[in-house]
Amino acid sequence: MKSLRSQISFNTVTSIAVISSLIIGLSIYVYEKLYVEFVSAEVNAIGENIAVDLIDFIDDPAGSFYQTEVLLRLGEYDYAETAYILDNDGNVLNMYIGPAGINEEKTPLGPSKEERDGKVFNGVLSENLSSFSHVDKSIASLALGLHQIKNKVVVVKTIGESTFPLGKFILVFNLQDALRDSRKRYITLVTPSVAFLIVLALLISVRAQRKVFQPLNTLIKTMDSVVDDKNYDVKVEEIDREETLSLSRAFNNMMSNIKAQSEANAEKNSLLQKQQSQMEKLANFDALTGLPNRQFLMHLLTRELAKSRMNHSELGLLFVDIDGFKSINDSFGHDIGDKFLIHISAAMTNILSKDHTLGRLGGDEFIVIVPNLPSKQALEDIANKLVNAVDRTHIFSSFRFDSSASVGLALASECGYELSNLVTNADVAMYKAKDDGKARYTWFSEAMLANTQRKVLISTRLSQALEGDAFYLSYQAKVDMDENVIGFEALLRWHDDELGEVSPAEFIPVAEQTEKVSLISMWVIKRVGIEAPQLIESFGQHIVISINLSPMDLNSNKLTQFIISEMDTDRLPSKNLEFEITETAYMNNFNVANSFFTAIKKHGCRLALDDFGTGYSSLGYLTKFDIDTLKIDRSFVNDIGSSQQSELITKTIIEMAKSLNFSVCAEGVETHEQARFLKQNGCHALQGFLYSRPAPLKNIIASSLTR
Repeated sequence: MKSLRSQISFNTVTSIAVISSLIIGLSIYVYEKLYVEFVSAEVNAIGENIAVDLIDFIDDPAGSFYQTEVLLRLGEYDYAETAYILDNDGNVLNMYIGPAGINEEKTPLGPSKEERDGKVFNGVLSENLSSFSHVDKSIASLALGLHQIKNKVVVVKTIGESTFPLGKFILVFNLQDALRDSRKRYITLVTPSVAFLIVLALLISVRAQRKVFQPLNTLIKTMDSVVDDKNYDVKVEEIDREETLSLSRAFNNMMSNIKAQSEANAEKNSLLQKQQSQMEKLANFDALTGLPNRQFLMHLLTRELAKSRMNHSELGLLFVDIDGFKSINDSFGHDIGDKFLIHISAAMTNILSKDHTLGRLGGDEFIVIVPNLPSKQALEDIANKLVNAVDRTHIFSSFRFDSSASVGLALASECGYELSNLVTNADVAMYKAKDDGKARYTWFSEAMLANTQRKVLISTRLSQALEGDAFYLSYQAKVDMDENVIGFEALLRWHDDELGEVSPAEFIPVAEQTEKVSLISMWVIKRVGIEAPQLIESFGQHIVISINLSPMDLNSNKLTQFIISEMDTDRLPSKNLEFEITETAYMNNFNVANSFFTAIKKHGCRLALDDFGTGYSSLGYLTKFDIDTLKIDRSFVNDIGSSQQSELITKTIIEMAKSLNFSVCAEGVETHEQARFLKQNGCHALQGFLYSRPAPLKNIIASSLTR
């Protein structure tokens, strides 16, 4: 009976033999190709050199000594067959027959072996040249250059300048003999190496087979020992191979079932210990990520601060917040959000050393405790690693997310080793990193506290502003190419009794962080519903009023229902309404944004993509956008007249929008040169200080009367 091992050995030997033969055959083929190219290049060089050397002797009588002396240099080349010196009329002036040519029955150029007998001196036909004056037409008619004919290489060179030739030199090289001898040498050199590699492969294969079959032999021996010794408290190692793994698991399961009764008490004790350990873990570690939780972190930080104060050493704290996590939660659900947090936690853990403690405070906020900090640079290095670990594309569970982290850095010595102050400082620095553009780290400074206090004050006053109706709207006109008013953009303004005029760029981010932005958007929409009839009456039924939406508004079902309700009750003129959202916000909330716009567009509203060109700007995505208008970002408009690149981009955006049947609006138009360029390229609407500055409703109405 054949064994499995012998069958595998036979298959292995056969495979190695076949593959080796194929490799040798392929290598010989490639070698011959390269050798032919090498010989051709060498023959061409020899022909060139001989032709140059014959210039001084071409006018000598046929068979002259100097011509013969030049031709005899070909004796160095074993496979040089024949060579001819011809005058301009095709007559043979001298002829060389090398060792390769002597053995030929007939040279390519005419003379037979019998004709050459007795007429060769040192490889040169030195007499009766006139009898060999005929040249084979297939050779003599060859153009200048290198040719390959019947396993021979023929090179034809001009003696003298190509414009004033003195004669012609023809050299015939026996490629067949050269190739045969070279092939023999190559096979002689390669065969021992190949044989050695085959033997080595066989030895490795045998050794690998022994290793593969070792678990099976071990299993057989163990089963025999169970039968002989009646000892059931044995197991075999479960090797990670399918066949042996199945056998090993089956054997171990059998042994486990036999000894199950005797181990019942031990399992109960182990279960109690495990439950106690789990209770301790639940009290001190985050159930989702397995990292230390807030309670454990605060206790640990208190101890480490006491040690650092006593030892006069430094302690660093990093406050980490995952940028855009709320959007992931809102768009894909909390289950995916939890998996994302687990993934990010593992990524950050992998780049930290054992001396550093990473913990989760809650939500998407983490802290890293770094005791015995040698320098500020060391803390910056850790922060940079954290930012890089998070700021990349993360792929898991068939999802692809682009994320980043904002990190705040603070030192214990700068806050008197006080726990609450240290955590607050790091938190403040983290928010400053977010304000500066996210995906970065920022050191705490005292100046940040004042900024934070202002944000807290703005957040407090925002609630009062909503209750006290402290907001108001300004409107900026949009004109067509004939400078007729075709619409307005509603711009939110806020005057606070304590803070004065507060810029939207300052209070909108605070409103988004405190989740008040949707309430503000509702106020704007309600106010537009009140003021829109006056604008329509003053400027005509054709005008369109644009309202800006925050990215967070896209996730607010309450806001969506409010807008629909306002339009259903005719409090909002839907056909005169346009909602604007930035390109980046649309792309970051693509699925949610499409659902939102589909719901409100059914009522006849228009949709505009704001700040186009600064975000993704992908034609592939544009074909999926259910929008009506593209708004070219002011950064491109500002550079019209001074930047050809900006002009080209602006022109391309206009042409692309037209091809997709979108209307185009350029914002930030401030000069006549900019307006002229935009009009010439077919921009449908223009908006900017050149035509109108933002103004309250009463001023807009008054301007309509003067017009």
